[in-house]
Amino acid sequence: MKALVLEDINRLKIKEIPVPQVNEDQVLLKVFTCSLCRTDAKMYQQGQRDLVLPRVLGHEICGRIDGDKFIVWPGNSCKNCEMCQTGQENLCDEMQVLGFHCDGGLAEYVCVSKECLFPVPESLPENIACMAELLACGINALEMANVFKGQSVLIYGGGAAGLLMALAALSRDAKPYILEINPDKLKKSKAFRRETGIEDVSNDMQFDVAINAASSIETLTDGISRVKKGGTFCIYSGFTGDSSVSSKLLNEIHYRQLTLIGAYGCKSNQMKEALDILDKYQSQVRLLIEEIINLEQVPEALERVLSGHVFKYVVEFNK
Repeated sequence: MKALVLEDINRLKIKEIPVPQVNEDQVLLKVFTCSLCRTDAKMYQQGQRDLVLPRVLGHEICGRIDGDKFIVWPGNSCKNCEMCQTGQENLCDEMQVLGFHCDGGLAEYVCVSKECLFPVPESLPENIACMAELLACGINALEMANVFKGQSVLIYGGGAAGLLMALAALSRDAKPYILEINPDKLKKSKAFRRETGIEDVSNDMQFDVAINAASSIETLTDGISRVKKGGTFCIYSGFTGDSSVSSKLLNEIHYRQLTLIGAYGCKSNQMKEALDILDKYQSQVRLLIEEIINLEQVPEALERVLSGHVFKYVVEFNK
């Protein structure tokens, strides 16, 4: 089968490799679409702690088995540890993730655990359904921050991750706001925000919850100042660099009884909610597709993803 293999850092190559062999707990999924993630781009550029080379990247996958359409929760947990037993399988120490520990969706076929498949409504196109994993990660952040109806939610970052998270907040009848410092990206999302009613931020606003879908440490320092007393800041995106946090900032958390919590990846049950949201907002989510591309165009697309100025590239295998 045809696959795009990351042989080493900054070295991707299209190769013919054997179709993967499945065991009794797995199925072979014919990949129709795989959307590119910023994590894919970072692994291509600099590697990642869980990445095992050589590797077929890609974890935002939609495909078919015997004509039936499915998305994939890309994790495969041990199911026996404390985290798995308490419904926190995304924190399993033995987690194996498609595109990280084992080969992912930038290939014609991928080997998937049966329990990681979620059926996709026929009304939902594959090039939108493949964004379910990214949306599910946003849902996990909202759940960790305990976002509920009527709350105001500040989301730092107007890229695809932040905008999809805002959709998830809307689906909970919360009120999301986007803070994006790049005027070009803000302009780029104008149609999406207009159609969904997601608003920009004014300087004097305070929020019940703030979440960073951007990697600057300044989102934390600014976010703490914008959260109401008793509010929550959720760390969704990991921070870049090696910046320190001042004791003054920590004291703000103390004196105003703020909650600081992390959110990592997503749980399998959040994939179904993500599909429902994507189905409801199909026309709006389509605005986030930068371009439908083929496998040969992926290296160039990953470079653009790293620039931070684009939304979602979707690899389509019948293109």
